[in-house]
Amino acid sequence: MVLAGLGVLNDVTITQASAVWELKTVSPHLGVWELFTRGMRIGRDHIASTVYTITFAYLGAALPMLLMVSLIDQPLMQTLTSGEIAIEVVRTLIGSIGLVLAIPVTTMLGALVLTIGKQENATVHSASAYSASPANPVEYEPNTLPHGTTPPQT
Repeated sequence: MVLAGLGVLNDVTITQASAVWELKTVSPHLGVWELFTRGMRIGRDHIASTVYTITFAYLGAALPMLLMVSLIDQPLMQTLTSGEIAIEVVRTLIGSIGLVLAIPVTTMLGALVLTIGKQENATVHSASAYSASPANPVEYEPNTLPHGTTPPQT
């Protein structure tokens, strides 16, 4: 179960970092806070999906125990507070809390890295773009232009 939880954590953090990267690529003018808030809008869907995934994974692994609990002739509250069941509930909650916290942490780190690292490069790049002329053409790298745009023809 720990490996399954790490797999889900890996998946959700990579997907969230990729979403923040794409937001910055489409709108390079976004600051850290705006990039974070837009990334978190996407992250809310990741959080919901991830919590459901990890809960179903834990329930699937605990299915034999759930069948055993259904066969025991005890009141529901006594069964739910027994050691074996309480451990599974705590595992599910801790795994979900860790996954939920991974989204804002990944989003903020992505926003900071993309914004702080690109500020100096963007200033130099935009200054050279305005000084372009037929005698001094600007070379465009294929992955630096926003999606759907083409370099100006000289």
